[in-house]
Amino acid sequence: MIDELNKAISSYQTKWQKLIATRSNKQFFQNLKPIAVGWKVAERQEYNRLYNELHDQCKFMIETWMNGRWVAKMILNNSELAGGIKIIKIMQRRPESKDKVGLDHLDFYSTDVKQAQSILQKEENLNWTTESNDIIDGYEWFSVWFDDTEAKLKPYTVIDIVVRELKDVNQHIEAHK
Repeated sequence: MIDELNKAISSYQTKWQKLIATRSNKQFFQNLKPIAVGWKVAERQEYNRLYNELHDQCKFMIETWMNGRWVAKMILNNSELAGGIKIIKIMQRRPESKDKVGLDHLDFYSTDVKQAQSILQKEENLNWTTESNDIIDGYEWFSVWFDDTEAKLKPYTVIDIVVRELKDVNQHIEAHK
């Protein structure tokens, strides 16, 4: 699976570099650091197979039930993927979805993303949206759609979200002691 992820990330990075070359604010896009890869699967059996295959290569793993499906966030232990990525997100497709499987997106992190909306608005011929997850308030990101793929630009990491989720559970437990 690691080889398959690396091959898909390398192909993605070629597309990303082509996108950067067409941007007026190249510096903004070049400063974005890829931190996570989102890999989508159709069936629970494939999700379980990948989860088990990657298990021994990870130091942290957490699964979240979100939007009618499981999502695993896996942090590699002593290795990294192409581009220095250490976080793998395995996602089942949402129920009724016909999304393609395989590499779905890369998460890009930068504190500059807080100003991304004004930067993205100035970019001509760029397909982007502001998105959020209705599960956890306060976490929005910008999705840039290009060459049949997606980049999620975030001023936080998926680990920040996991920490928030666990703190919320802990506060609920403490409130009901």
